[in-house]
Amino acid sequence: MNHSLGGRRALAGLCLAGVAASAAAQGVTGDWGGRRPVWQDNGIVLDLGYTVEAARNTSGGQRHASAHAGQLSAGGRFDLEQLWGWRGTRGQLSLSLRDGDSVTARAGLGSLMASQEIHGRGHILRLGSLWLGRQSADGRFDAKAGRLAVGEDFNMLDCVAMNLALCGGQVALFGGDYWFNSPLSQWGAVVSWRPLPAVYLRAAAYQINPRYADERGGGLRLAPAGTVGTLTPLELGWEPSFEGRNGHYAIGGWYSSPPRADAVQPLPVHAGGSTALLRTGAYGGWASAQQQLTGGSGSSDASGLRAQLAFAQGDRRTGDIDQMVSLQLIQTGTVRSRPDDRIGFGLASTRVNPRAAAFQQRRDGGALAAREHVAELFYGWKPARGLDLQPGVQYVRHPGGLASRKDAVVLGIKADVRF
Repeated sequence: MNHSLGGRRALAGLCLAGVAASAAAQGVTGDWGGRRPVWQDNGIVLDLGYTVEAARNTSGGQRHASAHAGQLSAGGRFDLEQLWGWRGTRGQLSLSLRDGDSVTARAGLGSLMASQEIHGRGHILRLGSLWLGRQSADGRFDAKAGRLAVGEDFNMLDCVAMNLALCGGQVALFGGDYWFNSPLSQWGAVVSWRPLPAVYLRAAAYQINPRYADERGGGLRLAPAGTVGTLTPLELGWEPSFEGRNGHYAIGGWYSSPPRADAVQPLPVHAGGSTALLRTGAYGGWASAQQQLTGGSGSSDASGLRAQLAFAQGDRRTGDIDQMVSLQLIQTGTVRSRPDDRIGFGLASTRVNPRAAAFQQRRDGGALAAREHVAELFYGWKPARGLDLQPGVQYVRHPGGLASRKDAVVLGIKADVRF
């Protein structure tokens, strides 16, 4: 593990500075002697936690291997109206530090999507968010600006499962060179308008700076130097409630302005890349439906059965992956005595860009890559306040979209502790 000592010290400093309230609402360390509720009453909510995902493949890949990946996170949300009287104004700051390895790489699974969603983006301290936002008095308009992760506001999907194909926004999984989800962030501004209470229209402009994704350093970089273009997403959303069962339906699209390599390159491509074929920008769209289907025990908003269906289509001119679709069902409150436990099942399919697949077959010979399919079954339970354990099993069919590759079975456990 190649952690930065300076990064650890910086994160530790932030944690110590917020010791009075760094625990989550149900953290293992309680309410910090009554101090945390006082901070909350004054508009400050601080959080510190560690998430780890351990996995081992029992079949598939080039070998059997085990690996763990983890993330230490710290952050704060600030109601500046309560703090300083700034009407309708709020702020957010978050940092993260990842560690560990990927079982997908260690075992040589050859899959398109990682079996541990929390792995990646390097073992360095990163700035996940640093922004200010303001809402109009009638709640119809909202704007925020600063360092933002795109997935906080666009293509927002639940991240409960462990396989990357079933966790979080899909666009970042095949457009990660310009669409930055957590733990990365980029300078940007987001504006939302609600013509009706349950309907919103959201638009944004984000700086695209590859330096922020550098895994060797610069995770706390603030300077905009290195900007290569702009990402402009747009989303229309509907948030209905059917007899108290909330839903979230969205459709959106994006355009990324920087040139991007074509999925099909001239043969051979010059070693220096000077003859590589580039396309002007990249674009695509998404649609998602999230709905609480039953009320369950009513112990929480999540109680009962929740469904999520998501689809994203990328630009076939560029990128090795151009389409993703997924379905998840999660039942929270498995028995009356365990109202917070959950059982979930998800299916996902990731398609290799047909243009890229045909090109790779002509170049390398062999089979034509098509779709990779993933299924995951998990059970989440909370043995103690602030501790969440989620064992599960993943089945990966046609890793890399190749029917010739042996299907993989991955056993894992995802654990989250909030302090």
